[in-house]
Amino acid sequence: MKRLLGVEMGVDELRWALIVGDSVEAKGSAGTPRAGLLHAIDAVARTAREHRADRLGVAVPGDLNRESGLVGAGSMNLVGPWAGYPLRDELAYRVGCPTEILNDARAFGHGELVLGAAKGLENVIFIMLHRGGVGGAYAFQGRILASADDRVGEFGHITVEPDGAHCPGCGGRGCLETFASGQAIVRRFRARSSWSPSGVTAVTEAAEDGDRTAVDVLTESGRAVGIVLNSLAAAFPTQAAVVGGDIASAALPWMADVIRARLAERPASTLQPDLLPASLGVWAPALGAALTVAVPTDSAPDAVEEAVQGNPVEEAVQAKGSDG
Repeated sequence: MKRLLGVEMGVDELRWALIVGDSVEAKGSAGTPRAGLLHAIDAVARTAREHRADRLGVAVPGDLNRESGLVGAGSMNLVGPWAGYPLRDELAYRVGCPTEILNDARAFGHGELVLGAAKGLENVIFIMLHRGGVGGAYAFQGRILASADDRVGEFGHITVEPDGAHCPGCGGRGCLETFASGQAIVRRFRARSSWSPSGVTAVTEAAEDGDRTAVDVLTESGRAVGIVLNSLAAAFPTQAAVVGGDIASAALPWMADVIRARLAERPASTLQPDLLPASLGVWAPALGAALTVAVPTDSAPDAVEEAVQGNPVEEAVQAKGSDG
């Protein structure tokens, strides 16, 4: 049986998932080396060798070319001179197995499509809310759309407010990322408050305690997500919108109602997609990366589905809803 390893090269953590045959055999994580490019590559290669990977998929937070295997000019949000680096071929050489690289948000979408919240659906929009950014993916007729430069799905840089805040990621103004990334939520809160939260969880805890500024900032973030999803649903056939990412379990419960309200604004002639919380938690990109190198990927065996079930994002959304 083939041993399929997926690794997410996150800004702070390397998360990996090993699929053997029809089951998820192991998952784990370690801190991303901060000493530079080669140290991060060493960590991925070491993980692949330790788990005797037959195929390796690596999800990375930035621009890349899936045909050439080179990292693009856009920032990877990782320490080191990544632009133009032959990441795929370097890892294949070090590990000695077929290797693919893809954007982390496209890996997230693929994981949720095959194993997660969108399993069994055909046409789905995916939004990944991360601490440092907002990514996305789109599935059409049961497959994640992809291009050589792997930019299909950069929904985080769709403009919400033309004269809004500058986005260091794309250079534009008022894009979704300036409203809904973890850093943006914290930054927008700090601009209106006398205290400085440590992260999104602190903002949501303040909202729980009745802090009006925190509630307003989270509502505005949800409104921005809803505006983008509403527009995308007008342009693409969409059965559902899946929202996840590493801040989703904390933030989505405060956004869900306003997102659903925006989606409900579609006219009757247009399909109104369901809002689905992602179900794979922080493991979606690693699992999606592993499944990218699996052949075939049409259906996910029940044993794999059972090994990754449990939806902390959905549970949080439901709990927030039951609170009124």
